[in-house]
Amino acid sequence: MRIDLHQHLWPVPLLDLLRRRHAPPLLEGAGDRPMLRLRHERDGAVALAAHDPAERLRVMDEAGIDRCVISLSTPLGIEALPAAEAVPLLEAYHEGMAEVMAGSGGRIGAWAAAVLDLPDAGAASVQPLLRDGFSGASLASEALASRAGLERCEQLLTMLEEAGRPLFVHPGPAPWTAPYAREDDMPGWWTNLAVYPGLVNRAFFTWRGIGAERHPRLRLVFTVLGGGAPLMEGRYRTFSGLPGEIDPHVFVDTASSQRLALDHMMATYGIEQVVFGTDIPVIEPGPLTRALEELGDPVVRAVTETNPTRLLDLKEVAA
Repeated sequence: MRIDLHQHLWPVPLLDLLRRRHAPPLLEGAGDRPMLRLRHERDGAVALAAHDPAERLRVMDEAGIDRCVISLSTPLGIEALPAAEAVPLLEAYHEGMAEVMAGSGGRIGAWAAAVLDLPDAGAASVQPLLRDGFSGASLASEALASRAGLERCEQLLTMLEEAGRPLFVHPGPAPWTAPYAREDDMPGWWTNLAVYPGLVNRAFFTWRGIGAERHPRLRLVFTVLGGGAPLMEGRYRTFSGLPGEIDPHVFVDTASSQRLALDHMMATYGIEQVVFGTDIPVIEPGPLTRALEELGDPVVRAVTETNPTRLLDLKEVAA
């Protein structure tokens, strides 16, 4: 069973609330391509057809994906809103995703999203969602990118660790994050290349420096190859003076990767720590799938089946 851990889908109840908002994030305009207004980065049109569950299942069939796990997409900034604004939006998201999951025949799962502007960083609201079938929780990278952020998320991280459920770390803001990508005169790809990897990389190395010691049993997956963490491994060893031991609980996903990046990742951290993530509908999965297939069937099975199963703890699978 090929499992994709990195997809985004906005259910109808959430879309309805975003259309009624008067401050970012919001959807502006009628029709199938409304304008998405954001606080932390530039605005852009959204193709709502890509968020239709039936269309998503068709895309998954075409790409040979048996199951996916959906996240809200932290760049929206919903989790970073004041609790009074974030709670209704996230309730709509979770209610809508519960319906999507129930109607997908087990093929679509979801990460629960936490409200960071709460004393427990949303631990109490996420815990029942895990019992209701959500795969784990997602967090914006900036929430884990400092000692203060880790301390603020302590109750959520502890709850996940004790429950044996994983954490999905995606680039995005925390409540204390200043707007980070409003440069409208830069190329369209600039945010994805110059901002997102840096955000995830900060969280990745903050976790290695502080978080892993506090939560040694918590399994995490960092998107976009940990923000290019394999390229920084030599620098990490140079400046930390540490040997760079592989943490079996820290995974990275393949979103936006092609052959060169996959080679470097597996040579640095091993095949066992890489999990399949496509970033559908933001990215078309074809180039990634072809790059994995070039590496051979054993790699494809490890990245798309064995490792995601180990991360999600669907059954006991040896690394």
